[in-house]
Amino acid sequence: MLRGRTPDLAWAATYAFIDSVDSWVEKCKGGKYYRADDDQWHAFTVRRETIKRKKNAPVEIAFYENDHGVLEGNPLPECHLLTTRWAAADSGAQSLASILKIYEDQTVEEGMQTFGKIETGWSFLFADQKGNIGFQMSGLAPKRREGVSGFVPLPGWKAENDWQGFYRVEEMPRAINPESGILVTANNNFNDLSTARPINMPMGPYRYDRICWLLKDKKAATVEEMCEMHYDVYSLQAEYFMQILRPLLPDTPQGRLLHDWDLTYELDSKGAFLFEEFYKALYAEVFGEDGMGSEIVAYLQNETGLFNDFYENFDRILLAEKSRWFCDRSREEIYRSVAEKALQVEPNSWGEVRKITLSHMLFGGKLPGFLGFDRGPVAAIGSRATISQGQIYRSAGRITTFLPSLRMASDLATDEIHSNLAGGPSDRRFSKWYCSDLKNWLNGKYKTLSIEDTQEKFPFN
Repeated sequence: MLRGRTPDLAWAATYAFIDSVDSWVEKCKGGKYYRADDDQWHAFTVRRETIKRKKNAPVEIAFYENDHGVLEGNPLPECHLLTTRWAAADSGAQSLASILKIYEDQTVEEGMQTFGKIETGWSFLFADQKGNIGFQMSGLAPKRREGVSGFVPLPGWKAENDWQGFYRVEEMPRAINPESGILVTANNNFNDLSTARPINMPMGPYRYDRICWLLKDKKAATVEEMCEMHYDVYSLQAEYFMQILRPLLPDTPQGRLLHDWDLTYELDSKGAFLFEEFYKALYAEVFGEDGMGSEIVAYLQNETGLFNDFYENFDRILLAEKSRWFCDRSREEIYRSVAEKALQVEPNSWGEVRKITLSHMLFGGKLPGFLGFDRGPVAAIGSRATISQGQIYRSAGRITTFLPSLRMASDLATDEIHSNLAGGPSDRRFSKWYCSDLKNWLNGKYKTLSIEDTQEKFPFN
């Protein structure tokens, strides 16, 4: 639903990273919370949930809630606890109505208004038959009082710290028919398109900048060119780091390999592997022992998505000529030292260390491989900062990926869609459509979908 087209209108989206979650500190006592405006203690709403466990007795859990969301802890003793609220927690009907209505819309303006009402945060692009293009960010973005970022929990008993409503569709980042003739979204920062500024921590701009660079001299792009761009794995992030690192590399086989790297994350690239070894070690060196602590940085790297999502904030420090994080050393001294240690590793190809198994949602890893519910392992091209994003990491104790599960391109001059899937259109294991598109997805090939009656139709098994 997040991407598609009708004869009149096409749309696509990336995640917007709007800050729609806040926490507050609550004064608690006797199952109640305090409010200073009326100098009263108010009872929490208690919601009880029963969790039924396989081969174990059910467990009942009580959740305490107020206007700031769900309390983290027991409010019976006198204490201070956090409440946390997600703006879209009570959403649903409006988002569903918007998804259904989009198929009736015919213009970019209509699509922007419709999808702008979706309650979760997405960055939508639109194009219509009349040649218009548009951008609209959706999501319930809370209004906070002046000077409040949303990063730090504030006293919940003070009414001034409450949300002051939500921004309207027209107040959210949006654009239509820009002078450049180009609109791009790649999980980047769009705060400059509105006064609302709903994003606190976007992903880095590298993918966005790369797409803009590839499009800047084109008066029109073909479907073939757009499909080729889907598989672009050149890294502007690596380019910026290598401008500093290249003259500092050791004169070793590994150093020479990295020196001559073409800055692409192809599966056979040993340069990509070596750069990532350096990049990981640079994080540990700068933010570890003399910063947050080596164990903390190792945990953040190996068990969370913090560095995978918000790398731009750390890159600003690592690319800066000077920083307090460098202590008494120069940037070049740190880069040289880290490279000498990190590049002692045996070079490997990028594809060898980027393999994942596509697991069935319910039976993944539980059934013998020959039954075919799980597929792979497959190797993922790209990195955190390439157009074809390729991130594989652990979060909350499980393997997580940022990969383009659906690639789609369409020319509104035709009624066709060109696409491939990381799997297939059927969830039934023994259907021939269960994994019918995986080879296309891996090899950069696209199937053509059309409403033409002459196209051969294949029934789902």
